[in-house]
Amino acid sequence: MNKKKITAYLLILFMVFSCTTGKNNVVDGPEVIAAAVIEEVPVPQVPHVYFEGRLLNIFFHPLVSRPETAFRSRHRDHFLEWYVTAEEYKKVLYELYLGDYVLVDINELYNVTYTDGRKRVTYQRPFIPEGKKPMILSIDDLNYYDFVRASASVHKLIIDNNGNIAAWTDNERGGEISYDLDVVTYLEEFIKKYPDFSIRGARGIIAPTGYQGVLGYQTQLLNSPSYQEEKAKAIAVVNKLKELGWRFSSHSYGHPNLPNISMEAFIRDADRWDAEVRPIVGDTDLYIYPYGAGVEHIEAKHKALRDRNFNVFFGVGHGWGHIQRQEYLYFDRRNIDGFYFRVFRDRADKLFDFDKVVDTQARSIR
Repeated sequence: MNKKKITAYLLILFMVFSCTTGKNNVVDGPEVIAAAVIEEVPVPQVPHVYFEGRLLNIFFHPLVSRPETAFRSRHRDHFLEWYVTAEEYKKVLYELYLGDYVLVDINELYNVTYTDGRKRVTYQRPFIPEGKKPMILSIDDLNYYDFVRASASVHKLIIDNNGNIAAWTDNERGGEISYDLDVVTYLEEFIKKYPDFSIRGARGIIAPTGYQGVLGYQTQLLNSPSYQEEKAKAIAVVNKLKELGWRFSSHSYGHPNLPNISMEAFIRDADRWDAEVRPIVGDTDLYIYPYGAGVEHIEAKHKALRDRNFNVFFGVGHGWGHIQRQEYLYFDRRNIDGFYFRVFRDRADKLFDFDKVVDTQARSIR
């Protein structure tokens, strides 16, 4: 019984007891029973509809959780251009929430069928509350590369003593656990506060490479004595994320510019991701291109990915809608970062008011 039902039930009993108790403190049993058996009026639910408009698709890189060091490092320009700070990320989510955007699960947006051995991947319209707008969120390079860990981001995702996803950052005090300095952990906190931001438990897509490990664990060091331990910890975190609703995508192994490398190097990269990363994150049919550089125009390379059961591909661009093909779907994604803040500042089609989001004080650190 929920709190509303309990409160209503106790209120009815109090009113009945007050009205039927006389000088001799005698309560007529049948009257109490008749009065207490009242059916609660159900709370109206927001009607759901199949959304007819364009789907928004955005992505982030790991957050700058330490702007005081990141924006003084030799990678300052890189972080300013392609990242957002933790405080900016929090404000972006809130502005999107105020704009009636809701997270939808990529798995609900397509269907794979086979007819006479031929595959067909079909887009399915999101089923969401009326008046809301659907959105997919993804995270590129959530590996915590060495240069990012050194001055900008948290160092890894962990499972805390209460079984929750947390972020861990090494420091001179032996390490610090946080819940609001990473894309994943803060989205979990945000959904706790605003549960209607997530439709049917939707989260986002995590797109790791493999050349510097997975989720902060050094799983690329296959000959290290600690390899099995690192792999097991990474798998435990992945499984917890999947329980929460997170999805995983390939982002290649070495983050090459796929159209520009040889076919031999292309296959070698795909083989390494399959061998080292897929056993950790599990099977996936999602592929997010490094640099947004797709290979749809190079059939041999694209077919090599389709033959590995990749069905949905993501690039970088305007961030709206999808392209339907017989054997696959393609989505553009909008990068939310310093580049977006700079280029879209005065454009009418920006997603939110940058003055409410951009941390000019942090970005002025030198």
